[in-house]
Order: sequence, then C-alpha cells, then structure tokens
Amino acid sequence: MRKLIWLLLLIVMVAFIFYNSSLPAVQSDGASRLLASYIQGFANTLHIHLPTTNLNHDLRKLAHLFEFFMLGLILCNTYREFHVSRRAATGYIFFLSLAVAVLDEYIQLFSPGRSAMISDILLDFGGAFVGWLAYEVWQWCRH
Repeated sequence: MRKLIWLLLLIVMVAFIFYNSSLPAVQSDGASRLLASYIQGFANTLHIHLPTTNLNHDLRKLAHLFEFFMLGLILCNTYREFHVSRRAATGYIFFLSLAVAVLDEYIQLFSPGRSAMISDILLDFGGAFVGWLAYEVWQWCRH
C-alpha cells in the first residue's frame, strides 16, 4: 500500500510541475506577483523595504527550487519503498530529476509568453539534488 501511495504522490508531483509550466506567462506571473505583494505587505509592517520586481523574480526561482526539492524527496521515498538499492536509486533519481527538468523547460516553449532556460534546468536539478542530499543526511542521522 505504501508503494502505491508514494507512486501516486510522485505522479501528482510531476503533473503539478508540468501543469505549472503549461500556464501562460501572464497567469504564472500574476500568481507570483500576488504572493510577492503579500510578502511585501508583511515586510512593510516590519519596516523592511523589499523591491517588488526582485522579489517576484526571486519567488519564481524559489518555486523552481522547491518543486524539485520535493520531487527529489518523493523519488527517494518511492525507491526506498520499492527496495531499490541505494546506489541504483541514486542514479535513477538523478536521471529522472534531470529528465523532468528538461521536459519542464520544453513544455514552457509551447506556453504563451514563456521560454526555456538552461539556468532553470540547472536550478531544478539543483533542487532535486538538495532534496536527495537532505534525505541521505536524514537517513544517516537516523542510523
């Protein structure tokens, strides 16, 4: 049963990543600008000045990083549930993370107003790598 749950969670996460990439630039930008305005308002109450333009850009990059961080963690748990050796699982996790990152940027080529960037592929893969690393450190600390 746990195998099925992790597999479904993996499918949902990849679908979520691809869905976000398929959104037109105007819609995607609107969502991040809304979040940026909430953060800006909170910062203003603390008398901290945050430039909205940089904040919006940074939030968009953090979203890439966070999505793939979660993907890395989910992949680690999925392979653990299927009792794949650590060595083999690591290779699969890195390959699949990179494949999803490349497909994610490819999808953006067909989304109105969006483009594909190699730097985003590296950022996505970096997020998955940090997710894998956090999982490995967690496992090491538990033993």
